[in-house]
Amino acid sequence: MTTETQAYLDGNIELADALARIADLEAEVEALEERIEDTETLESWEKNNGPAKEYYEFFHDCFERLGAHYPCPSVTSDYDKSIIFAAIERGEGVTE
Repeated sequence: MTTETQAYLDGNIELADALARIADLEAEVEALEERIEDTETLESWEKNNGPAKEYYEFFHDCFERLGAHYPCPSVTSDYDKSIIFAAIERGEGVTE
């Protein structure tokens, strides 16, 4: 028999409710800890992809070169990145 059940049987409803709430919160904490374990951190991303700052600088340099054609870029936008990749494929900005 759990402490919560015993508290209900003894008529101590406030204690039983508190124990039930503690059990609920412990379950929530466990679920959050599992989510944290599955979360990709900047450190783990960089381990797989290299320094994020270099990606950031690369994309901003690219947008700077395209600035006259595309004034408000966002490094997090897939569309904006596709603009850069398309320009690279076309050889835009290449000086030989």
